[in-house]
Amino acid sequence: MYSQHVELRHLRYFLAVAQELHFGRAAEKLQIAQPPLSQQIRQLERTLGVQLFERNYHTVTLTNAGQVFLEEAQRVLEQMEYALSRVQDAQRGLAGRLDIGYVESTSTTTTLMSDILAIYRQRFPAVEIRLREVTIQDQLQAIQAQQIQVVFVLSPSVIPDELDSVVIERIPLVAAFAQRHPLASQASISLHSLSNEPFIFCQRQVSHFFYDRIIQLCGFSPRITQEVPDIRMQLGLVAANLGIAIVPASAADIRNLGIVYRPLVDLDGDGAIETVLVWRRKDIPPLVQEFLAVAHEVLGRRTNTATEVEEM
Repeated sequence: MYSQHVELRHLRYFLAVAQELHFGRAAEKLQIAQPPLSQQIRQLERTLGVQLFERNYHTVTLTNAGQVFLEEAQRVLEQMEYALSRVQDAQRGLAGRLDIGYVESTSTTTTLMSDILAIYRQRFPAVEIRLREVTIQDQLQAIQAQQIQVVFVLSPSVIPDELDSVVIERIPLVAAFAQRHPLASQASISLHSLSNEPFIFCQRQVSHFFYDRIIQLCGFSPRITQEVPDIRMQLGLVAANLGIAIVPASAADIRNLGIVYRPLVDLDGDGAIETVLVWRRKDIPPLVQEFLAVAHEVLGRRTNTATEVEEM
């Protein structure tokens, strides 16, 4: 039975002697005097209740028990070195697990989010990334409870004081029609021209802000004929010509044949949905700090590119 008095230093002393098969050279390698080294090895043997080395005036050799112990001691020390390296990497934000929330049902998984994740993965391959899809309300509760570290949300109406955020993208709203819908032939659409159309909405519990925002922008009470749990089903019903929908322009990234998207001409700058990156304000761990740095870098590149295009 192993004793709890075996310490890592005993394993290092044993390993040095086993490798050198000479107490003098092992002591020199460890930068300690030979007598204390011999004393530590004898103490280790007494603790284990076995003889690890055969000693005489000229040679030192490993016993069978010593050979077995050498293999296990090497494994333990290598594992300890690995554990120490992982801890240090985690402290620097180079390793660990990053839980990221997102709301895919309302199409916030934009190309910008994908770019951030791709660059972060490339720079920090040892970090395990876990993506979690939940409603906006649950996401904010999860980040407050520290179940996730960062979250991409869609135009939250209120950000709690203990959280911080940055707008990473503003996505215009568009009208979605089946290709055979009479209004699909128009280049752009006025919201007021849709007052008699049947609307398909995502359920309010998916995102009450988005739901209420669409009704507010319409300026009339839309005739909602269907409410569905996610945007894919919403677009599927649009493609079947069961109604129309107001969706973020990023919904076009969800491939669905038979749908056309038209800009809404009577919306001002408020007629856009913001994708917001949210994190806890205090005690930001290194993993999150590095992720935010990548997010700001990608956002800066997009801003510079847009400025260059405008100046051309």
